[in-house]
Amino acid sequence: MSGLQKGEVYLVEPDDNWVQSFINEKDILQRVLGDIILDIQHIGSTAIPGIKAKPLVDILIGLRKIEDFKMFDFQELKKNGYYHLAKVNIEGKEVIAKFESLEPLIKTHVAHVVEYEGDWWQKHILFRDRLTAHPELAKEYEQLKIKLSKEHSNNENAYANAKLEFVDRVITMNVE
Repeated sequence: MSGLQKGEVYLVEPDDNWVQSFINEKDILQRVLGDIILDIQHIGSTAIPGIKAKPLVDILIGLRKIEDFKMFDFQELKKNGYYHLAKVNIEGKEVIAKFESLEPLIKTHVAHVVEYEGDWWQKHILFRDRLTAHPELAKEYEQLKIKLSKEHSNNENAYANAKLEFVDRVITMNVE
């Protein structure tokens, strides 16, 4: 996993190692967090077969309630390269990230911590599953990401925000 330096945005070709990287991190997170978590899923573009993605694996961690996040063993997480991104302020979600390097800052994994089967959980899973089930939608998303990664190559937040309209459309569309 090569990872991304702070703020940078670029896409790479699909990589068979993304799935194994997720499995490895899932094992670490389950060992460190134990019974606090109900489920861990691979989400984001690296979970969708055949499309380009940032070299960064997105992980979804489901908790009974978001308040359980306070029970995480942050010292043990830190020993495994994970840090709480306290500046990320999204209602109903906490974010931890794994860094390959702190100088320069290179992020390889992002874990979105939410309530299991809550609104955030369902949206992340639905988006992943719809794009996986509908390759034409996945390719449309890939083309959008290619365009936006060029427009926002140094602004990760602008890149993410520019994708929201597409994400919302996929989540709310009537397809099966």
